[in-house]
Amino acid sequence: MFYSPATGGFYDPAIHPELPADAVRMSRARYAELIEARSAGKQIVADAKGRPVIKATRLSLEQLRDRAVNSIKGEARRRILDVASLERQANDSADIAIEAFAGAATDIGGALDRRARINAIRTASNAIEAIVARMPASNLAAFDPSSHPLWPENS
Repeated sequence: MFYSPATGGFYDPAIHPELPADAVRMSRARYAELIEARSAGKQIVADAKGRPVIKATRLSLEQLRDRAVNSIKGEARRRILDVASLERQANDSADIAIEAFAGAATDIGGALDRRARINAIRTASNAIEAIVARMPASNLAAFDPSSHPLWPENS
C-alpha cells in the first residue's frame, strides 16, 4: 500500500497502476490501522517525511452528539432487523391491517409480537437519544450504544 501526501489518498498498486510521485510505501497492517482511525473520526495527515500519521480531531459538542445519535440509530436498526427483515415487517403490517379492518381469520400473534419488540426497541432508542442530548462532551467521545441498559432484553 502507498500513501500520497499531496492527495491525502491511499493507493494499492494492484488497483492503481500509476502512483503519485510522492507516494510512500506502508504495510497492509499500517494501512488497516489508519483506516480504522479515520473511521473513528481521526484525520490522516503527512508527517515531515510524507508518511501518514494519525491526528486526533477535535469535534464540537454538537458533532459528538450527532455521532452518538447516529450510532444509536444504527444500533436500533440492527436490533430491529434482528427481530424481522423489512419484508417481514411489511408483511406483518399487512396482516395486522387485514385483521383489524376485515376481521379475517389470520394468525397475527407472531406479527403482533414482532411489532411489540420493534416498538420497544424504538422506545429505547428515543430514550437513549434523550440521554445523549444532555451528556457532556467527555462522555460522548467514548459513547457505545450497543451495551446501553435501556435496550430491551429480547432485542
